[in-house]
This record gives sequence, C-alpha cells and structure tokens, in this order.
Amino acid sequence: MNFKTVLIPLSAILFLIFSANTSFSQGTGSVSGTLVDAATGKPLDYANVYLTPKNSTQSGKGKQTDADGKFTLTGLNDGVYTLRSTFVGYLTVNSADITISAAKRNIALGNIKLTAAQGVLKQVEVSAQKSQIKLGIDKKSFDVSQSLVSQGGSATDLLANVPSVQVDVDGNLSLRGSTAVKVLINGKASTLTGSNLTDILQSIPASSIETIEVITNPSSKYDAEGQSGIINIVMKKNAQLGFTGSASGTVGTQNTYNGTLNLAYQTKTINIYGNYGYRKADRIGDGFIDKTITVPGLTEYTNQISNQEFDFGGHNIRTGIDFFLDSKNTLSFADNINIRDRNITQTGLTTITQNNALYQTQNQNNTNDGSGTNLDLNLDFDHKFAKKQEEFTANIGYSRDKNDNTANLNTSTLNYTTANLPPSISSNITHGLQHNINLQADYTLPLTNGRFEAGYRSTFNKSDNNYIVDTLNSAIAPPVFIYSPILSDDFIYKQNINAVYSNFQHQFGNFGVQGGLRLEDAHINTQLTTNNTLTNYKQDYFRVYPTLFLTEKLTDNETIQLSYSRRVTRPNDRQLTPFLDVSNKQNYQQGNPNLLPEDTHSVELSYINYWQGVTLTSSVYYRLTNDNIQQIVTPLNLNTNVSTFENIKSASNAGYELITKVSPTNAVDLTLNINAYYRTIQGDPALNIAGSSGFSYNGNLTGSVKFTKKLSVQLRGDYQGQQVSAQGKNLALYGLDGGVKYDLSKLVSLSLNSRDIFNTRKFRSVTDIGNTPGSTFIENQTSDRRFATRTVLFTIAYHIGAATPQKKKGDKGDGGGMDNPDDPNGGGGPPKDNGVGGTITAPPPVGGAGKTAPPVKS
Repeated sequence: MNFKTVLIPLSAILFLIFSANTSFSQGTGSVSGTLVDAATGKPLDYANVYLTPKNSTQSGKGKQTDADGKFTLTGLNDGVYTLRSTFVGYLTVNSADITISAAKRNIALGNIKLTAAQGVLKQVEVSAQKSQIKLGIDKKSFDVSQSLVSQGGSATDLLANVPSVQVDVDGNLSLRGSTAVKVLINGKASTLTGSNLTDILQSIPASSIETIEVITNPSSKYDAEGQSGIINIVMKKNAQLGFTGSASGTVGTQNTYNGTLNLAYQTKTINIYGNYGYRKADRIGDGFIDKTITVPGLTEYTNQISNQEFDFGGHNIRTGIDFFLDSKNTLSFADNINIRDRNITQTGLTTITQNNALYQTQNQNNTNDGSGTNLDLNLDFDHKFAKKQEEFTANIGYSRDKNDNTANLNTSTLNYTTANLPPSISSNITHGLQHNINLQADYTLPLTNGRFEAGYRSTFNKSDNNYIVDTLNSAIAPPVFIYSPILSDDFIYKQNINAVYSNFQHQFGNFGVQGGLRLEDAHINTQLTTNNTLTNYKQDYFRVYPTLFLTEKLTDNETIQLSYSRRVTRPNDRQLTPFLDVSNKQNYQQGNPNLLPEDTHSVELSYINYWQGVTLTSSVYYRLTNDNIQQIVTPLNLNTNVSTFENIKSASNAGYELITKVSPTNAVDLTLNINAYYRTIQGDPALNIAGSSGFSYNGNLTGSVKFTKKLSVQLRGDYQGQQVSAQGKNLALYGLDGGVKYDLSKLVSLSLNSRDIFNTRKFRSVTDIGNTPGSTFIENQTSDRRFATRTVLFTIAYHIGAATPQKKKGDKGDGGGMDNPDDPNGGGGPPKDNGVGGTITAPPPVGGAGKTAPPVKS
C-alpha cells in the first residue's frame, strides 16, 4: 500500500481516539474568577486554570485567563470540583471543594491570589520537575536546563536532543528529514550559515543557551528562508529584579573542559546582563569506505580506512543592556562574540585491487588547523501604544564572521604494477570573511476579534572566500611549494533581500483564520576568479510567499489547525563555492555557483490535545520542493569521484509526526517523538539520476525520573531509520544517552552524563553510481563514519544571588525568543490562545510545579 494514501486516514483514526472522552458532558453550572498577583494586585493575563471533578473519573476542563486575568468555565454538571491555578514564576493555587448544585450553579470565586515563587524561595521546597518541552500547534520550545544528557556539552549536543531535529556526522542539522532549515539566534538572522555554522555550534556551551524553539510552518512574518522551517536558539538573558547569576564547570573524557558564567543586574529602569562560555574538547572519529567499480574487462575494489581526531576550542561572550525609558518604550543593545578553533588530524590507508590483484596502496597524513571569530550586534527599540497589544518594534543588526583555515595534505602512493609516483603534498589556505546587515520594523494592531500585522525587512550579505593552494614540486632540487592557479580561486558572494509582509487574523467564535503575504525581491551576484579568469554569475527574482492558517478550537483542551506556506531555500556558501577539495584522493568535493534556490510548498494538518498530565500534538504534513538541491557523485576517473551539488527537478516528503509528553506524577516525565515519512526524489537523466523513493522514520524517547527532592535521572534513546537519497540510501543509526543530577543545596548541583553510552552512533550510507539501463560503468560504495565515540562528563553548577521575578506589562520574558504571531507571547512567557495558530498551555501534572499556596475557599 502506498504510504501517502494512509496518512490522512491514520491521522483521522488517531484524532478520534485521542478526542474521545476528553470533555465534560454539558451541564448548566459555571465557575468564574480573576487571577491576580498577591503582592501588587495586578491581574495575571493568560494564566492557566484547570477544573477537575472530585472523586470522579471524568476528565478536567481548563482554559486561560483573558487580558484582565478573568476566566469563566461553563457547561458544568452538578458536583464538587477543585480548581487549579498556575502561572509561570508563581506558586500553584488549589481552590478545593467548589460545589455546584441546584442551590447554586454559578460560582464566583473573586480574586485568586498567586504568590511569586522566587520571592519566597527559602520557604519553598520544590518537589516537581520543570517542564522540559512546551508543545504547540506550530512551535515547540525546549528547555535546556532540563536536559541532563546535554550537561557540559555543546549547542550541537543540545540540538540533537530536540524533537524533530537530527544532527549528522558532520554536525549538519536537519528538521523532519530535511537539511534545508533556517537557524536564528534570539529570533534574528546572523552570519550563522554554511560550513561556519557547524563550527560555531560546536564551540558554544549548551549551558549558555536558554531554550531551543522549532517552528515547522512559519507565518509570513518570518523570513521565507528554510524549506523545513526555523530553529531559533535563545541565549540566556536576565528576566529578574536584583543581582543574579550562575556558574558551572565541566570536566570529562577526551579532554573535555567547559565553563560558563552568567551575571545580571536589573532594576525598574535598567537591565544589564552578561554571559561567558568556554569550551574545549577532543573528539575521536573513524570510518571506512568500500567501493567496487565494474567496467568491461575490469573489476576494481577500493578499501579506505581513516582515523580522525578533532580538537575544539571556543569562547562565547554575550552582553546586553535594556533601558526601560518609560512604561511604553524600551531601548536594548546586545552583542555576541564567538571565538573558536578546530584542529583536525587525519590518517588513512587506501588499498586498491584490480581483478583480485593488488594494484596500489596510499597512505594519507593530513592536518587541518582552523580558527574563526563571529560578532553579532543588535540595537532594538520597542514602543507600546496606549491601546493594549498595539506595538511597534525596530531592529538594526550587524554581524561579521572571519574564518581562517590551513590544511596540509600528504599522500604517498605505492604502485605494484607501474612505477611509484612522488608523494602528493599540498598546502591549502582559506581566508573567509562575511558581513551581514539587517534592517527591520514590525507593527501590530489589535482588532476586534483579530489582529493586523505588517512589517519590512532588508538584509545585505557579502562573503569573500579566498582559497590558496600550493603544491610541492618534487622535480626541483630541493623541492619547493608552487602556487597552483588551477586549484586556487577567489569566490565573492553578494545577496540583498528586500521584503514586506502583512498578516491578518480574525476569530469567528471557535474558528480562527490567519492569512498573510510576504513579498521578497532578491538580488544575488557572485564573482569567481580562478586560473586568472574572472566569471560573474547573477540571479534576480521576485517572489510572493503566501501563508494561510485555519484553526478550530474543538474544546478547551483540543485544537486542530490546517496551514499552508510557500518557502525558499537559497544555497549556502559550501554548496556554491567552486573550490575543489582534494583532501581525499578518492572523493573530491566541489560547490556549484550555478545553483538555483529551492522553491517549497508546505501543507500541514496539526492536532493538539491536553489531558491532566498528558500533552499530545500530531501533524500530517506534505512538502513539495522544486529545484531540489542534492549532493551528486560522479566519476572523474577510474579511481576518483567528484561530489558536487545540483538542482534536480523536484523532491517531496509526505509524513506524520507525533509528539507526546506524559507526566503521570510529579516525579516522572516522558517525551516521545515519532516522525514517519515517504520521500520521493525525481530522476534526472542529464545527471544520471534514476530517481528513488522510500519510507523512512525516526524517533526518540526521553524519560526523566526525580527519585528524591535532590536526585534526578534522565535517559534518552534515539533511532533513525533507513532513508533514500538521490543515489542510494542512508542506513539506520541509533544511540543511548544518560544523565544524573544531584542538588547538594538550593544553590549547588552536581551532574554526571554520558553520550552514546554503547558507542553505536555510526553514520552509514550506500551509494550507487551508473546503475541505469545501458550503463557500462557501475559503481557501488558503502561508507561507515562516526564523528565521536562515547564521552562521560561531570558538571558542577552554582547559582548566585536571590532575585525577584520581574514581569512588566507586555514583557515576553523569553530573553530573545521568537515573537511568533501564531504564539503572541513569544517563546518563554505564558502562551496565549487566540484561536489562530494559538498555543494552549497544558494542565500541570498532579501535584503542580512546586509546593502550592494555601487553597482559596469558594
């Protein structure tokens, strides 16, 4: 049976199963009230209330307070209930023994006072776990502090633990099986692109990050870049009054040493914060490639074994200051500096036989020393109008990335049938410099039962990659290095994107609609200088990117949404740069400056449901990508292949994703992510691509258990099934990570974790070349690689100061999270449910997020 034909029926069946018995039978009673801050009396907007019947198997009923902190729950049968009131940063309040009967069916509780949790920290014993992931219709927010298996690791290690995200052997990210994903820092674009992205993420300690946000089908407010969606990395920022801070240190196997220091001071008029992270680590990798080539009269077999050692080092410094000019205006400045180095030592042995006779052996001894610096500067202004939720924001951003790399390649060859060749020795020097300027303005106008948004954005990007190759000439005595104009080149890339967008939302009862348009005018110019020849490439195009979201709120706990968006993926510098990398004598690599941008149409049907202690979100999705970019391998000669990038006509993914979070008690938290999809890659005879299709899936399960008030344990297992590629398939891989944390006190904690406990994460692939009808050249290649082996890390963390939560009017509280129009309160604050791509906050598990305040009598 074709997988595509069962996707929607499968979703419908699951929908019916998960929808059954999730709401009250309808009665005539009601409960109303207002949630307020116990200290100030101010209403708590978009807080959560959850009503459960006492001594009954019926499910509960919940909703969020409105902008004035008010709520009303209706349609209640007669009985005795308990109301649970929760809000981020506050103690949970249980209002017990609320009785609805013939004598009184409409219960008005009045003001329910919630007390700030941090302000009374010394009197509170936290006994439950903080939620690790917040699930929404279109966005997931992952809390790094709850990932014990990532403690002491890098940003890459953390991203590997996020549902829907995968990381390959080279540190490249993919989302739902697609590598075309846009990565942002604090909701803003930077020079985090191409090959530099993997190095930067490896150098950033995970402890410097607050949350990871994933948006799979963004609205038109966002940059249209990224076929599969957006990953936003939110760095730590202060959101509390007074002086606060934290420090941590990590030591582990393979010379791993990490350290972070966070300091912040905030008053009612200013907020100053800073974060420093240091990371050093060695990683040991290995692999092999087996290749068989068959031509008339000859069968050649090649076995290539390689061993690698990676040495990473990095400093990440982030500082910022917010000026609260008055209650309506905020001016902010933030900078992020990343200083990194990555050194690689690689040795290898290649053995070649022809017709079962030894033909040649090669010994490789390569070194690669790289260093880089990345600078991001952002100036932001936020103005709130007198009308509630009317807002204007503006940003000026500048980023710069400098990357230097020196590779020394040494290959000695021993021939058994012909004369030996002199050693092949070369020195490859790379100088890369990239600049990015961002100008942006956004306006939000609340309407009756809706909202209008509009904005403008221009980005100016320039990168210059200069590759200088010197080869050793052994014919001269003594041998000298000579500049190679054929292998060297200078590649300049200029990109200017100008965009305007508008979004309109309206709510018709429980049904909401949001439509948007983004207009982008792109100008791309490249300049290649090689072998003393200058070549210019130019691409100018104007595109309209529409988005549409249709949302139906089925009950207070259930929402279903159908969405469509058009997106683009522009090739990065690694894919474009025509520099020929000859470090592997059997497999050269080269970019293609003629690549076209991908054009993607994405449709997604999402469903989310909350029970007491259970959150479930599922999505059926389909992506069609025209001019799909694929890495294609072609034979240069009998012994050497060239891997480059080409546009094929189209590729598509049809899939189903399920994420469920179960918290049966305060002590147990389970998160399951399953993504199954059918991929189709259209063939291209001009590229000798026959086309392929196949079913694939991946999944992960994270379990956290709090054995005592001080001791927590976490295990995470992941499995990625076989996946088809343009010329073969990637084979299955799997692994297990584990971590344990012990709180010595409220200020000091100890953590121990291990990644890839059983050393099983190996990235394996099979490549078939020339296997088309009538071909006389047939090549089959199997590769097996891994970036790192098992690591064990020990971390100690210390919290400084005692702060009071600061919740200002309109504060997103996210330290730079995405201001998602489909989640109006951003990534870190309490989500708002506006019915249009909204996010419903799940009811807390039994026992709440901590010790509860005294109950409010009805």
